[in-house]
Amino acid sequence: MVKSMNALLVEQGFIFYQVDNSTLDFRNESELNVNFLKKILNESNWRHEWQGRFLTVEDILWEETEWLSRCAVGGRGRTEMCGYFDDENCVSLEMLDLYISGLVRQLNRLGCMTIMSCDGEGEHRPNILFATVPDVKKATVLLAEVGLKHRVNEVRKSITFLLDRNELLDYVSLLNELPENVKEIPHDDLERNLFENNVEELLQIPGVSGEESVIRNHVMKKLIPLTDKISVDGYGNILAEVTIGANRVGPAFTILLNSHLDVVDEIESDREILKHGNVWTSSYGILGADDRAGIGVVLYTLKQLQMMQLQSPVKVKIAFTVKEEVGLCGAKAVSQDFLEGVQAAIVVDRRGNSDIVTGTRGTAFCDELFGSMIALIGNLGEEKRWEPTMGGRSDTLIWAQQGIQSVNLSVGYQNEHTSEEELNIDDAFATANLLKKVFLHIDLLKSALRGIRREAQPTDERSRRSHRNVVSAVS
Repeated sequence: MVKSMNALLVEQGFIFYQVDNSTLDFRNESELNVNFLKKILNESNWRHEWQGRFLTVEDILWEETEWLSRCAVGGRGRTEMCGYFDDENCVSLEMLDLYISGLVRQLNRLGCMTIMSCDGEGEHRPNILFATVPDVKKATVLLAEVGLKHRVNEVRKSITFLLDRNELLDYVSLLNELPENVKEIPHDDLERNLFENNVEELLQIPGVSGEESVIRNHVMKKLIPLTDKISVDGYGNILAEVTIGANRVGPAFTILLNSHLDVVDEIESDREILKHGNVWTSSYGILGADDRAGIGVVLYTLKQLQMMQLQSPVKVKIAFTVKEEVGLCGAKAVSQDFLEGVQAAIVVDRRGNSDIVTGTRGTAFCDELFGSMIALIGNLGEEKRWEPTMGGRSDTLIWAQQGIQSVNLSVGYQNEHTSEEELNIDDAFATANLLKKVFLHIDLLKSALRGIRREAQPTDERSRRSHRNVVSAVS
């Protein structure tokens, strides 16, 4: 595979800044690692020139396989120890294994100190050992942010990667895109900070109904590392799925997460997002929180799933629909094949901060028990906030018409479709935490659905089941 020189250098863990198309500034890299890079380049056929710490390379695109063969110099990775490192005492890339050096360097850059690493040498899972438990916790959040599947052992302060070593290289560039200031953020605040950054990024992206290509491409890029399958249907909807939990090959409980890609009016390119504490508004025109905030919550949830170790498999299907604002058109076009097996749907596209919408204008989206169970899960461990209620039309109506137990959650915006639109980012994050709780307590939701199915059975069938249970108990 051909890649840019920048991407290949990042994958190996080199720190640099791009001056122009062919010149790179290595003044922030250690002399030790610059000399290592010189050693690699001197043994290659690539035309290059050093002027102090500035490198000029004539060949912009390199073949990755050949580059890796050059980086695998004699003695590479001769020790798995990588020590405690800071700006004055920098990690030696030559000491680290070929496929994990970039990952170690990025985690160090973002404030996670490592003491040992191994890329598995093709025989076992790659792993990294960290200096402290807070380092492990912070690394876990960062790895989930980019969708890198892993398993954590806080007692050993280690992370094991659930991928082959060569697959790790693709995630280094994603970590490299995270800002340097992440280093200063305590791990307890990191999830919230990354959530806000992602929502703010979404609020900058245009996508009026029927013209969703830019926001679709952005969301697709975010979804690729977070899902097992992803596609765009003939109508323009993004349809994806991921299975989590143990025994992934067995039957899985299937749940649909949904928000919509379009906004009712175009987002003005030169407007500003004004932040008044936890309330965000637009300097003019719509803010776009309907439903950019919903997209942000769904993406956050998919990242959280990377860190969960469920005892039974759960298949999550994701539908980011188009043209919701002009008649739920995208949802209506979603194929029956995609919806096959879906037992529950959670839509994130409701104003306010406490609503679990269970129906509209005489049309029920779900059984009363289903809505009550979502509220119970959301209110676990905190003051009562979430309540089932009636609401307006949304994609929820379409899923309910397919016989799927469905609800629509408040996501913190108000005054949608107007220049007075606002988003309470605290309320949006509360919705994200509700969805996180749903998956952590998925057995409660499954229990509610079993109860609903029992009640839906004909009376004579329920009587026969009851009789069998009595006979069984007597026997």
